[in-house]
Amino acid sequence: MSEIRLKRIDDYRWEITPFGGMRVPGIIYSSERLMKGLEKDESPKQVANVAHLPGIVRYSLAMPDIHWGYGFPIGGVAAFDLQNGIISPGGVGYDINCGCRLVATKLKYDDIKDRLEKLVTALFRDIPTGVGSTGVLKLSPKEERRVLVEGAQWAVKNGYGTAEDLEATEDGGRIEGADPDRISARAMERGRDQVGTLGSGNHFLEIEIVRDIYDDKVAAAFGLEKDQVAIMIHCGSRGLGHQICDDYLVRMMKQVNKLGIQLPDRQLACAYVQSEEGQDYLAAMACAANYAWANRQMLMHWTGETLQRALQVSPRDLGMRLVYDVCHNIAKIEDFTIEGAKMRLCVHRKGATRAFPANHISRKVARLKAVGCIKG
Repeated sequence: MSEIRLKRIDDYRWEITPFGGMRVPGIIYSSERLMKGLEKDESPKQVANVAHLPGIVRYSLAMPDIHWGYGFPIGGVAAFDLQNGIISPGGVGYDINCGCRLVATKLKYDDIKDRLEKLVTALFRDIPTGVGSTGVLKLSPKEERRVLVEGAQWAVKNGYGTAEDLEATEDGGRIEGADPDRISARAMERGRDQVGTLGSGNHFLEIEIVRDIYDDKVAAAFGLEKDQVAIMIHCGSRGLGHQICDDYLVRMMKQVNKLGIQLPDRQLACAYVQSEEGQDYLAAMACAANYAWANRQMLMHWTGETLQRALQVSPRDLGMRLVYDVCHNIAKIEDFTIEGAKMRLCVHRKGATRAFPANHISRKVARLKAVGCIKG
């Protein structure tokens, strides 16, 4: 961090003053205590590196949990002008649409406290996990293409969930623009038998308990109460998304060399959004995003079946209900007003999620409109 010059803006924002080829400042959202933990970390340097990229708008941003990632820092957010800006696989991440799904139940802690070992054993038995894990569902090539285009909507249509699940899922569990022809045969092969699997690394399926309520109004809107049992599922697009990232990093590095774009880090390989490479990546990324939403939808469904068997309860008594599903590794085309002018931007969020205030037009679930909450 020797070149980095941090200027404190207020209690929770720190500015990286532009130097070298930085086109915009960097902004890190952090407390003073958290900033001390970054003294020996290189992630602020990555914030500065992202600020070098063509077409970046306003700032290179980092959230409070910033840490070292591939190209972009994890916790990094950056928006790029559609006409002159770029898209970078490193700004999305290898696990495209890695995300979290919070599932509430009607159970209380007292209902399961003496059966936790049995529950965990059943989940390990029934939910495929680990490196290279494969699921019970083997997709045909034709059906896999449908998953890539339809996402969680495909899962619900095939009996893995309900329409209410889609209402609580970001983008309804499907992003537009997916084109399976834009991904490699190897990516298709890796995705064919991994839908409905957890994978490895930091991915998890966890039994959780609501211990504290800090805002009664928000908790009521989410349908959460003290001592309630919930399930958190954290996973993404598995080998398919990883392969797509790998394929496009190679392709874009060749394009960067042709265009003569000067990168402070090769991991920031990119292409202009409007280029053939940029448009192909957006279409391929959408496929992986949809696959990830289908994956989490099916994991939720099979988790419910496992809990019913292990606890010998009916679906009604279990009462599983999706609170939200939101992704944190994605790039989206979004509309913003910047200095009074409306702009369409390609917003990269890596290890970061979008959130809306109360009564935002994008809120589709009636009970959530009155509270500020994660995009659904």
